[in-house]
Amino acid sequence: MPAAYQIRVYEKQQLLHSAEVSDPVEIGRQFDDNEPLYCQSTSAGRHRYVVARLNELNISRQHVLLESAGEDRIRLTNLSKNRPVHVPGSTLRPNAAAAEFTLPLVLTMGEKSLRIQTPAAEEPPFSSLAEATRPPGQLDKGSARFATLRLAAGGAVAVEEVIRWLETALEVMQSAANSSDFFAKAAEAVVELVGLDSAIVLLLQGDAWKSVANHSVACLVGSRSRQPSQRILNRVRDEKRTFWQLQSPSPREDASLTGIQAVVTAPILDRAGRVIGALYGDRQTRFPTASSSITKLDAMLVELLARGVASGLARLDQEKALVRLEQFFTPDLAHQLVTRPELLEGRDAHVTVLFCDIRSFSAITERLGPRKTVEWIGNVMEVMSDCVLSQRGVVVDYIGDELMAMWGMPQEQSDHAELACSAALDMLGQLPKLNERWQSVLGQPMDLGIGINSGLSRVGNTGSSRKLKYGPLGKGVNLASRVQGATKYLRVKVLVTGDTQAQLGSRFHTRRLCKVRVVNMAEPADLYEVRPPHNPEWLELQRGYSEALDSFERRDFPAVVQSLGNLLQAFPDDGPSLVLLSRAVNCMVQPPADFDVVWELPGK
Repeated sequence: MPAAYQIRVYEKQQLLHSAEVSDPVEIGRQFDDNEPLYCQSTSAGRHRYVVARLNELNISRQHVLLESAGEDRIRLTNLSKNRPVHVPGSTLRPNAAAAEFTLPLVLTMGEKSLRIQTPAAEEPPFSSLAEATRPPGQLDKGSARFATLRLAAGGAVAVEEVIRWLETALEVMQSAANSSDFFAKAAEAVVELVGLDSAIVLLLQGDAWKSVANHSVACLVGSRSRQPSQRILNRVRDEKRTFWQLQSPSPREDASLTGIQAVVTAPILDRAGRVIGALYGDRQTRFPTASSSITKLDAMLVELLARGVASGLARLDQEKALVRLEQFFTPDLAHQLVTRPELLEGRDAHVTVLFCDIRSFSAITERLGPRKTVEWIGNVMEVMSDCVLSQRGVVVDYIGDELMAMWGMPQEQSDHAELACSAALDMLGQLPKLNERWQSVLGQPMDLGIGINSGLSRVGNTGSSRKLKYGPLGKGVNLASRVQGATKYLRVKVLVTGDTQAQLGSRFHTRRLCKVRVVNMAEPADLYEVRPPHNPEWLELQRGYSEALDSFERRDFPAVVQSLGNLLQAFPDDGPSLVLLSRAVNCMVQPPADFDVVWELPGK
């Protein structure tokens, strides 16, 4: 039986398959995994065409029946027991009577859309370039398609002409960086360089094509009334290739092409490879000659110019996105997010997170007032941010008087823990300069508390579609925040977890202070202090405190008191020693019934 319909299957506006099927035909999903997808079979006098896999439950196994209802007419019957069939302006409910429609027709079942029309043999005879057009920014190193211009036997191209063509294509690409009329330049280039009579730049808006620029030779200016051929535009949209017409079709095949000797269309793609527009040109010569035909070289030049338009649009979109992202991110991170948008989708990664808090912020701001507070906090955050950036970190957020930073993403950094600790020590190194500038204004010296943790987090856009926030989420981030809070209870400036300390080299001075359980987190964590290097007294302090901590964890509280009493004579201001001494004395005064070395922190 001869073919009755051409069916094109789409999902999310992407063409999945095109086939010719016979009448009548039943359409649905697989009966089982062995039934071929996009294949016509015949049973009991009825043809069957499968458009969905077995697990696509929003399409029934037997969903819709197509039958001829006369010339350019089709009858649809919904075979599904519980799924509708949607057509423009109408919905076929389950168990409803059959309905007739005029071709071409688009019907929707679940996530699939089907365009049904008369067979493709009735379409005008178009030719196309063999390869699909590449999106902007994608190079095919294995293709030499534009490496050498070859014409038919006897043809010749002057080197100067080739250079002029390429220069003009380059101008179209570059004009997008500083001009809003590069669409017009592209249309003009098609007419002047390829030698067509007129050209149009069209953008795809939904299913409709909208003209945004056009250009014609002098004798045709103002005379265009014919609309571009929808058939060739739809072929370009579906197949993402450049098409041209070798000979004129008859009027009944495509009225929009009547009187036109030749037409060529190339797709304009975005970076994701989606068709967003087309560069369309034609020849309207009244007296056709051999020279009025479109050649493959003509089509290649039109595609080159269309790719120039695509590159210009991609560049403009990138620049707009960069400006928008730089409102929230550092220039380097903004550039990475623009060039690698997949980073925003989120991924699991091992990172190190730092929280830096300004001590006594509320009391200071009460004295300063709003205007001076903004000036002060802005200066402090700028200095702290520079410390993060100098150690190749990402400034994730400013939360009132707190800065949050991250290492290990978006670029992998094997030394992310060391970089974070180096940034923390740099911040401490900036305190004297900040106090020199602000102490007379603040009425007191300012101080910092810094908490750091390393571990697995989910990294991506942790904000919303309205306001992006690139950074980490997860238990490890919460722990880093709690560790920063613990600096107040242990009276130190920089604390890191055991997971971070395990990744630090010998150049960092660290000492284990205690094991704590922070608020709202059941699993205890070891906390380590990090001190700036080049301190000749560090080893004595580290050794003395370590001995006292070992005695405490063995429940030898008198030994703790003795060790720390001696240590505090040399280091009277050592906060952790004072805290551990207080805990030991409390245990001696009121011996706990069930001693636990884990310290339950009283707050955040």
